[in-house]
Amino acid sequence: MKLSDDEKITYLANLVAVSRADGSVSPNEIHAVEEAQKRIGAKRTALRKAEALAQGEGFLPSVVGTFSARIANLEDMVSVSLADGVLDQAEKPVILAFARLVGITNEQFQLLVSEVRASFNDSDATRACPSCSAKVPRDAKFCPKCGSSLETTDRDAAVAVEYSIPISGIAVEFAESTASGFIDAVRKAKTAPENAESVKGGKTWYMAAWPKNQIAEAAKLVEDLKGMRNRKVWVDGKESRWDEVFGFTWCNDQRGSAYRPLEYCFGVDEKRLNIWGCKNARMDWSGWAEWFSYGNFKKNGFLKAGHIFVFDKKRIRHELETNLYRVRFCPHLNFRLIDAVLVNLPDEVEATVKGDWTYKRDYEESPGSIRVKEKIVGNGYTHTDEYYASGVTPRTPAIGLAILKKAFDATDVDASVLKGVLSYRGE
Repeated sequence: MKLSDDEKITYLANLVAVSRADGSVSPNEIHAVEEAQKRIGAKRTALRKAEALAQGEGFLPSVVGTFSARIANLEDMVSVSLADGVLDQAEKPVILAFARLVGITNEQFQLLVSEVRASFNDSDATRACPSCSAKVPRDAKFCPKCGSSLETTDRDAAVAVEYSIPISGIAVEFAESTASGFIDAVRKAKTAPENAESVKGGKTWYMAAWPKNQIAEAAKLVEDLKGMRNRKVWVDGKESRWDEVFGFTWCNDQRGSAYRPLEYCFGVDEKRLNIWGCKNARMDWSGWAEWFSYGNFKKNGFLKAGHIFVFDKKRIRHELETNLYRVRFCPHLNFRLIDAVLVNLPDEVEATVKGDWTYKRDYEESPGSIRVKEKIVGNGYTHTDEYYASGVTPRTPAIGLAILKKAFDATDVDASVLKGVLSYRGE
C-alpha cells in the first residue's frame, strides 16, 4: 500500500476517530491502531499527528489513496471498533459514513465485518493486556509480562477520551510516564475526592482535584510528579502556572522536618523573627528590615526629644501581598493573622534616641529622610553623632511580640502552642 506521509496521517486519524467515538478508548483499540500504523509503514510521529487531528473540533473521516487503500482503511476501522468485542452503536455511524464514501454496498460491508470477526479467531491473533497493554495471545489467561489476569474485559479497562476540570478547587493533571514516582502518583490521584482518566495524544492522562483547603493533600501528589514534563494545574477551572500554585512546597518540606514546625514559620529557628507568620514575607522584625522605612516623619511632628514616624500601611500591605503571592496557597499561611498584625501595628510611633523606637540609620541622605543629632557621652568626653534617618527601628523583639499576641487574640489562634515564639528574646 503506497501512501504519502500526509495520507498516512489521515488514514490513522480515521482509526483514532472510530476509537474515540463512544467516549472512551480501550487497550485493544489502542493496540489495533498501533498495528495498523506499523502495517502501513507510518512513524510514531505520524500517529501523534493523527491523534491531534482526530481530536480537533469537527473532524470527520475522509478517504485517501487508491481504492484498495480505502478498503484497507475501512477494514482497519472495523477492526478498531470490534477490538473491544462489539461494533459499538456510537462507532457504527462513523464507519457506515466512511463506507459510503468508499462506495461499497451494504452486502459488501457486512461481508467485510464478518471477515474481520473471523480474523480475531486466528491462532496467531493477539490482544492487549488490560493492565499493562502488552501484546499477548488472544486465548491467554494471564499476561506473561505483568502476570495480571486477562479475565477483565477490554470495555471494563477502557479510559474516557475526556473529562471535565472542576470549576472550583485545585485540580492536578499528569500523563503516564516512566518517572520513578509515576506509580505512587496514580495511586494518590485515585484517592482524591474527584479523579478521572482520559486518553489524550496517545497517552493516558490522570486528573485529581481537591477543595482549596485540602491543598496539603494535593502537595503529597506533587512530590511524586517531580521531573515530569506533562503536568498541569488548574485553579477554579483556570489553568495556572505550576510554580505559582505549588511554590510553597519546598518551604512546607522544610517546615515538616523542623525541630518545632509550629515555630518555623515565624523564623524563631533562625533567630530572625517575623510577626507575619511566614518567612517568605521577607519582612523580619529586625533593625535592618527595609519595611521599617515604609512611611514618613510627620510634618510638625517634632517632639522635644524625638520625632513622630507614620507607617505607610498601604505600602506594607502591598509588599506583603507581592512577596506572598507565589506561596499564597500554603496551608499554613494565615491571612487573617496577617491582617490582624497590620491592624495592631501602630499607625505612628515616637522615635527617640533611647526610646522603644529609635532611628533607622542611613548611609546617606534620601528623599524624606531627616538629619538626627545624637549627643554621645563617654569616658569623660562628649561629642555629637550626626546621621540621616528615613525610618525607625524597634529596640527589642518584645514590641513586635506584643503586637503578635494581640493579633493571636483577635484571630482566635491558640497562643499556648506557640509559647516558643512569644518568649523569643533574640540573640
